[in-house]
Amino acid sequence: MPPNMKSHDFSLFSELYTCYYQVVARILSEAARHPLTRRQMENLARQHGYDESALSIVPRLIQGDWPFFSQDGHPPDTYASVLKNDPFPQPLTGLQKSWLKALAADARFRLFFTDSQLKELEEALWDTPPLYRTTDFSLFDQYGDHDPFSSAMYREHMLVILNAICERHFLSVGYLSRKKKILTHTWLPCRLEYGQRDGKFRLYAMAFGKTGRKRMDVLNVARILSIQKTGRYYPALVDVDHFLDRSLCEKPLVLEVTTKRNALERAMLHFACYQKKVERQEDGKTYRCTIYYDKRWETELLVQVLSFGPVVKVLGPKPFLDRIRERVGNQALPMGRKGDSYYDKSDLF
Repeated sequence: MPPNMKSHDFSLFSELYTCYYQVVARILSEAARHPLTRRQMENLARQHGYDESALSIVPRLIQGDWPFFSQDGHPPDTYASVLKNDPFPQPLTGLQKSWLKALAADARFRLFFTDSQLKELEEALWDTPPLYRTTDFSLFDQYGDHDPFSSAMYREHMLVILNAICERHFLSVGYLSRKKKILTHTWLPCRLEYGQRDGKFRLYAMAFGKTGRKRMDVLNVARILSIQKTGRYYPALVDVDHFLDRSLCEKPLVLEVTTKRNALERAMLHFACYQKKVERQEDGKTYRCTIYYDKRWETELLVQVLSFGPVVKVLGPKPFLDRIRERVGNQALPMGRKGDSYYDKSDLF
């Protein structure tokens, strides 16, 4: 480790083993084998982090803010690791174990693991207190009719779906439609998505018409009545985004995200399920985030944007901005009484 390490700002590493920590470790491991160009560093950052990781991490590495690299004695425009040893092993800290214990108590967490896997985790964390309990939180602005995550049938269906997505095999599904009709059809599960506001898992599944035409259907996992494997497999990966592009809004949502309160990293995590493009602004203090979304999920996206408060600013489009103003205005109305001079709705915008 370089002797001048303590003189630099390592605020990004205040949390052990975060995503950025892992990205830097990946870059250092690759640089230990051969010097890297800036472009190669950026590709590794995007591959193992978020879209904006290259913007946040690579400049600090090559400019020496984090003194892990050197250009001395190497080809031009390349950087080699100055570390003499590989990144150290990463055992779990007590805080991480406590966090895992809390996650394991969430019914949604248990949907993604088998009984034997959950038993193994419980045995490994038997003497670890949970970091928090679900009763410690009071959630608002969400629907109450979320999916029955604790249902044995629901969990069984989820495990079958997860396996089908990984193995690319077709499923025969009995499904209760919105019109209360029972449909039986064969689908190829492609992607699962969780709606935070309504507390429901949505399944993107490809169906084939009689003419062979493909379409992407969206199923509510809780409406699945029966599910079984067909023994048929699909030979290639399905480009789900190609199908979803057809239903995206013509005008994407454009946000300005500040660097305060770790807003950019939070935004990328929050909006991970959306197609997006992130650009660093010239002032170096803000980022322009363009989000392409399905009109069907606009209300959910609106609620997510509002949850960020003043660290995110909506630049457009105008219809979305008008909905934001209406929503904020309705929330603020109870704060002022008729005749109060200190409250004016126009002051909000």
